[in-house]
Order: sequence, then structure tokens, then C-alpha cells
Amino acid sequence: MDYPRSIHFGEFVLNRRRGCLQDGAGMERLLRPKSYRVLEVLAERRGQLVSKDDLVQATWPDVFVSDDSLAQCVSDIRRALGPEGTNLLRTVPRRGYLLVGQDSDAEGPAPAGRKHWMVWASGLSAALIVAMTILWWTQPRDGLVAPDLADQAVVKADALLEARDWRRRGDNEQARELLEAVVAEDAGHAGAWSSLGLTYWLEVQHLAWGGGRREMGRALEMVERAVALGGGARPHRLLAEMRLLSPFPEMRSPVDALANARAAVTIDPEDADNLAVLAQALALTGRSDEAVLTIQQALRLSPKPPEWHRQVAGLSYLLAGEPARAAEELGPLYGAGTFAHARWWPGWLFAASLAHAGRLEEAARVVTAALGHRPEQTVAGVAQSFDGLADESGLAILLEGLRLAGMPG
Repeated sequence: MDYPRSIHFGEFVLNRRRGCLQDGAGMERLLRPKSYRVLEVLAERRGQLVSKDDLVQATWPDVFVSDDSLAQCVSDIRRALGPEGTNLLRTVPRRGYLLVGQDSDAEGPAPAGRKHWMVWASGLSAALIVAMTILWWTQPRDGLVAPDLADQAVVKADALLEARDWRRRGDNEQARELLEAVVAEDAGHAGAWSSLGLTYWLEVQHLAWGGGRREMGRALEMVERAVALGGGARPHRLLAEMRLLSPFPEMRSPVDALANARAAVTIDPEDADNLAVLAQALALTGRSDEAVLTIQQALRLSPKPPEWHRQVAGLSYLLAGEPARAAEELGPLYGAGTFAHARWWPGWLFAASLAHAGRLEEAARVVTAALGHRPEQTVAGVAQSFDGLADESGLAILLEGLRLAGMPG
């Protein structure tokens, strides 16, 4: 089978035989399929302005999508290119995008007979580059715009936030400083507002960091601002997550969370995180059958899904009446630290799933371990800790499983 030839630009290679983006060291940079396709079109026409309409038509043929879908793909590409690639993908306001870089998709050294010609051509190219640079700097302000320091700062901040690790509070604070500087200069930078809201949400999530109502309020305010600025799918997903899981009841709204999660999937239906958050919102609002289908789709998109996707799968299966499958998803995540740290809620789900699947002795051992670490010592106590579960029938399934496992009422 003949494969299209790889395309080199900057320090990167679009390896079309493998269908991936590789950096100078040959390491793969993760891109979702639609983002890869957008980059492929830009790479095929590198050095040329590609209109938004052309990119949409090439990436979503015969399907209507909003500009947000394309913007999300461009954000993914910039995130994959990282700081070393910030000057490669440029925006032409109101018109489209341009990928710059080496004009080479040939593989292997040039024939010897061409070397003298290439030396002459390289001199000519250098002169052209100087002329083009002068032309670029003398263009009107609404012409070609190179990614500025603000975009570079957001890319760096997002890299610091990627792990969402409670042990890395210093990374969170460093990211916040970068993002605060960006919004101080550009109050309309939706990506910066979204990431800045995430820094406050992480502070609330990680109890050791001491985030409270003030931080929760700021997180919601900033991400809502990103939504209003047209920040794409990501701020909708973050809002859904926060409105589902906020520890403060007055700031929690499963119905609004479901609306935001659906909006995120509408904008970008191939992002596994969007689908996983939607599945969680569906499960917590009594739509467990739909949640199962949604999380299955998310798992198909992620060859190596993160743990929280498995947790959502376990929740969805349990509430949909498939406890054996729920235990299968939750079991590998269970360990000595489950009830000692932040993973307590999937621990209770695992115990209930085992009990409903008839594995009562195993379920009893999980409950015994929980009682040694968690403040909830009764089924009623667990019910209070799951007050974000809006569906009463779903909560009843969980609590009945814990009773079967021998937990006192």
C-alpha cells in the first residue's frame, strides 16, 4: 500500500504512515483525529493561508459544525506543538490559519547533482526570507498575526496544570501567575480565563490546599467568562465538572452541569474528556442507560483512559443495573490509598458493586477498610456524602449495596 509522504515543518514531522505528529526526538505528540486532520491540511499547504471554510470542509465534510470546533482543534495543535512550536502556526484574523516551516516532504538526502543548485537556491531563499520579514512587519495590524507572548504563556500554564496532581501546588501557583499576567493585558483571552478558573477549581478540589467558597466562586466566574468569550468546548466541560462536584451545595447544579456537558460534546464530540463528563452528568441525573453508551464511546476514543474515566464507567454500570461490569471497571483502581485520600467515592461504589454482584465477602472487606479511614460510619453518613447524586433511585442502589456488604445503617 502506498502511503502519503511525511511532511517536515520546523522541528516536527507529520508522519502520515503512522497518522501522528512527532517532535525532533521522534516522540509522538498526542492529537485527536480531527485535530490531526486540520494539521494535515495546513501542512499540505504550508506557507499558504488556508481559510476557515476550507479547513472545515476538509475536516468535517457534509457536516455542519461551528467555528468553535475548528478553534478547539487549533488549540489542540498549539498545545501539541508546545513552546518550541509557537511560531509555526499563525492566525490571520477573520480569514484563517497559516503553517510555516520547512517546505519539505521528501525523505532522504538530495541527489549529489542537485547540491550546487541547492546552495544557490538557499542564498536566494535567505534573501526572500529577509524581504518577507520586512513585508510582514510593515503590514497593517489586521494582517498576519504571529502567536504572541500571551499564547505562549497559556501553553506553558496548561502544561503545568495538565497533571492535576495534589502534590504539585507550586505548579498551580506558577500557572496562576502566568495566566493573571495574560488577562491583565488581554481581558478577552478566553483560553487564559478558562485555565485561570481551573487553578481555583484545583485549589477547591485538593483539600490540603485550603480552597473554600471564595475560590469556588472565582473558579465559576472565570470559566463562565471564558464561555461568554467563545472559548470552545473546554470551559463548558469545566463548568459541568464544577457544577457536578462542587463541595458547596449552593454552587452545585446537576441540571446546569448536564446542559454544559452536552454543549461541550456538541462543540467537540470526539474529545473523550467531554464524553466522560457528559456520562457522569447523565449518571448523576438518572439517565444511567444513556450514561453507559456515552462512557463506552469515551473509552473507545482513549486507548489508555485515565482513572477517572474508569470511575465514571463504574458509576454508570452500577446505576444501570450491571454491577459485575461496574466492579470490573472499579476493581483495578482500588488500593490501600483509596479511602485515605481523594478517591473515596469510587471506593464506596466498588463495595456496592461487589455486593450487588454477589461477592459479599469481598464487599465486606472493602467496607471494613473504609470504616477505618472515612468519617462516614453508617449508610446514612454515606448518603450525606453523596448529596450530589440527584437521582434518588441511583442513590438507593448504592446504599442498598453497602447494606448488603454489612455496613451499619
